[in-house]
Amino acid sequence: MSSIQPASQEEPAPIRPAVKRCISALVVLHVGAVFLAPLSFQTRGSLGSSPSVDTLLMPLRGYGEFLYLNRGYAFFAPDPGPSHLVQAAIGELTDPNLQEPVYPDLDRDWPRLLYHRHFMLAEYLTEIHHPPGPPPELKEQDPAAAELWEASRARYEYVRQSYVRHLRSKNPGRVVAIRRLEHLLPSFLEFDPGTTDLRSEQSYRVMPDQWDPVPMPMAAGAIAPAPAPELLPETVSPTPNSPTPSSPPQPTSPADATKSGVDVR
Repeated sequence: MSSIQPASQEEPAPIRPAVKRCISALVVLHVGAVFLAPLSFQTRGSLGSSPSVDTLLMPLRGYGEFLYLNRGYAFFAPDPGPSHLVQAAIGELTDPNLQEPVYPDLDRDWPRLLYHRHFMLAEYLTEIHHPPGPPPELKEQDPAAAELWEASRARYEYVRQSYVRHLRSKNPGRVVAIRRLEHLLPSFLEFDPGTTDLRSEQSYRVMPDQWDPVPMPMAAGAIAPAPAPELLPETVSPTPNSPTPSSPPQPTSPADATKSGVDVR
């Protein structure tokens, strides 16, 4: 019998120590970028970010932004900030069946995917909000900035009116107006597990359409009373053939910018 010699297998070339050190350094930097982004939110307080964490994150900030590693951690942080809602007024002020639903609403929205959808729509409307304008002096000093202002406002109006049109389709023949609300969270010192009511009407504020650094506080009293007729709305229902208003619409219902309480979720 002739012996069959097995084919010789070449051993892989060993990795040089310098290459191993470079790979290890890259892995450490990547893991550091993954962990430092949420850590910066975790250590952020009323006085700002942690200087030590910011120092560590600074050389990796561009890398994290390129790979989108610094996404949405603030939503799960200990201090996520206030939430934003959309309140609708469906019907005339004199209508005894005037409805003022709030979106989202934990008691009404089911399944929870619907609540999440309303939650995202309400936050998005506040995120893209841009006040009317621009000021006349801005058009003279910086025409490009004024054009961007007008485009941002037009986008907000288009999205806002799409919400109104949807509510009108669900409530045919009724006047519809919406307004934006801000639901504040109590600070650490203000919170008392035994007495603090997170749904108190004092924790809700109206977000005005005009630029105002301090939103209007909600008035104390009954939840969602009939709106005051002397106050103008932020938004109104459009006509069926006007999907994109080119200028701020004229008010038809004052339900959108009142200082009354809200139908809390």
